[in-house]
Amino acid sequence: MDENSQRRVLNAFVRFGFKAGDTLVTLGRLVPRALVAGMLSGWLVSHMTFPAHANGLLRELASHPYLWSVLLVFLVLALDAMVLYPKLRDPLRSLPVTWRSSAMLVESPRGKSSLAAMKDYPDASLIRLGGRYAVLCAGHDALRDVLSTHAADFEKPWPVRSFLARPLGWGVIVNEGALHHRQRRILNPAFHIGKIRMLYGLMWAKVLIFAQKLEEVISQEAPKSIGDEGWAEVEIAELASRLTLDIIGPAAMGRDFQSLTSNGSNISDAYQELLRPSFGRLIFGGLNFMLPQWIVKWLPLSSNRILTEISTFLKKTCGEILQDKKREIAEGKNSLPDYSILKRIIETGELTDDETEDQMLTFLAAGHETTAGALTWACWLCATNPEVQRKLRAEIHTRLEYVGGQPPEGIVSWDVLESMPYLNGFCEEVLRLYPTVPVTVREAQRATAVAGYRVPKGTLFVLVPHATNRNPRAWGPDADRVVPERWIDTDPNTGVSRPNKTGGTKSNFAGLTFLHGPRACIGQDFAKAEMRCAVAGLVGGSRSS
Repeated sequence: MDENSQRRVLNAFVRFGFKAGDTLVTLGRLVPRALVAGMLSGWLVSHMTFPAHANGLLRELASHPYLWSVLLVFLVLALDAMVLYPKLRDPLRSLPVTWRSSAMLVESPRGKSSLAAMKDYPDASLIRLGGRYAVLCAGHDALRDVLSTHAADFEKPWPVRSFLARPLGWGVIVNEGALHHRQRRILNPAFHIGKIRMLYGLMWAKVLIFAQKLEEVISQEAPKSIGDEGWAEVEIAELASRLTLDIIGPAAMGRDFQSLTSNGSNISDAYQELLRPSFGRLIFGGLNFMLPQWIVKWLPLSSNRILTEISTFLKKTCGEILQDKKREIAEGKNSLPDYSILKRIIETGELTDDETEDQMLTFLAAGHETTAGALTWACWLCATNPEVQRKLRAEIHTRLEYVGGQPPEGIVSWDVLESMPYLNGFCEEVLRLYPTVPVTVREAQRATAVAGYRVPKGTLFVLVPHATNRNPRAWGPDADRVVPERWIDTDPNTGVSRPNKTGGTKSNFAGLTFLHGPRACIGQDFAKAEMRCAVAGLVGGSRSS
């Protein structure tokens, strides 16, 4: 079976699972009510006196009052839930409906079906995703309510959290409510813009090593794959992952993994294996959203075993680093720089060792694979948009005073990189077009309101950065194109160009790459700084097209 056939089969499987799961959830929620109401009515029936000439049905009811009462109550409730409520009383019954997104977990790119649904209903704030409980946030007013105005009413569903906790730990990304608020308060100072600007020297030094290693790969591999048109393909994802790992290691926990310069890296290899795509991994991912986590953990699947082994190894590594750093501090040999996230955690003393290890695991994963993916897409956009690449390289060479096409060896000032209009516009476009998390979900924890609609408890709201970031409703007819100029403002009088933060849109919720509100990504400024350094060093120092 070829890849397209596999994907069609998997799409059909997921769509069936989506429908079946929606029905099971609906009926499952009725069971407690049916048991309570059925037992009460059964007790009443058991104390009733039936005439001697009662027919067979009444005699059966009298002989098994509790069984039949529970069954009849369940049937009545099911009729109401499956037929009457959706047609007569559901506060969301007037929403437009689409089945496009039922296979969102397995489509590529993930989120394209939601974008199609948004284009089908360009004026809709909310779109019902086929079943009873899932709703697509399509409008900025809906996104504002879910992420900001009524953010306390929404959390990631427990199945999603328990699955993410296996590779990410119970850190600031996974936790919700008061626990998340506490951890966020402790960690926020470590992500202050001043701390991040202290990292530019480290980032630039690692980017220079990365550029050198990439040149070595190109000289070795490119001659073997040059085609008739003079183009060659070089795999950059693994090198990008090693670069960002070598940045987040010192930045987060004061440990330089030196994965770019060593022959092998256990941590880098672990993440490469963990994120390796395959048909089996897609199925495994779908099962994690259809079944409780305690059931999934017992399934005899290779993906399950690999996830457990790698997660255990990474958690152990974080624990060893923590104990090493605490011992160094006790001995007066503090090797943690001022910008280190781990230094901030240890100084506060507010997190237990186990909580600290989970935070380290979170930042280790989220802080390097995310930017590595974005850098890989940046290279692809440069390769497929030569005019954009030319303008980008010209600005970098002008601002950073490249000599002979080589990047400067010294530390590049943060204010120079942050003030370069085209560089910042290009990085913003990469993050807009290829968000690290293309889909996420929130569950209403209580009855609330979204975009003027009354929302019942338990309603799932699907947020799709991939679709929102490309929606022509906010970004115009060229929403799918890389246009760095949309992030640049030019003074008509002086002709001076400066980066802007909106991309020309009128709403803060036109872009969801880092989300918004109290659950906005804590590391977004870190990621953008890393991207600036990596793109400037790579594009500025690479061979021109």
